[in-house]
Amino acid sequence: TIATYIISKGGKILLQKRKKFNNNKLVILFIFLGITIGAILCSGMIFTKKPPKDTSKVLNTIEQVVELSTSKYNYSDIITIKKDKSFKNIKIPFTEKSFIIKYNGIIKGGVKSKDINIINNTSNSIIIEIEKCSIIDHYIDESNVYVYDIKNALFNRVDVNEVIEELSNGKKAYENKIIKEGFIKEIKESTTKSLKSSLKELGYKDVEINFKQ
Repeated sequence: TIATYIISKGGKILLQKRKKFNNNKLVILFIFLGITIGAILCSGMIFTKKPPKDTSKVLNTIEQVVELSTSKYNYSDIITIKKDKSFKNIKIPFTEKSFIIKYNGIIKGGVKSKDINIINNTSNSIIIEIEKCSIIDHYIDESNVYVYDIKNALFNRVDVNEVIEELSNGKKAYENKIIKEGFIKEIKESTTKSLKSSLKELGYKDVEINFKQ
């Protein structure tokens, strides 16, 4: 009986120890989970970017982005010119001439800083209104301008000023051409993409870009 009692009593003691051991494991596990979750939440709070409260700083960032996000259009063009001199609608003999100008040009389109307005700026969202997109630069590669005389008039030679004038007219015509083909739409898409990417890096969750024109 004593042996049975001892065994029985010993068994109870062992069971109690096992229960205590299991309870300790659970407590340690919960503490470890709590520390891990807390660390994750704290790191998220530390490393999550918050949008700057100063509107002038945001505007400065926007201006830098639009200066870099210009759309570039490279092209080659040929202009054919036919001219003559006349007096009272009567053509003067030996003044008829024709020539061809071949040149390369580069057109840059984008947004000017003065056309940007911040309509709303909260902790998580920003609304930007842009007055218009436009062609902001257009220049000709002077080293690749070629003038070919088809017919050189005896009393009406081709001069440099004439070539410059025709190039200027050609530039305007080409600008109108690519605008009709959707160049402004391309500028809007490029600007929107660049601004949204940069502003979300600053910490904004919602970024809205509107164009008035």
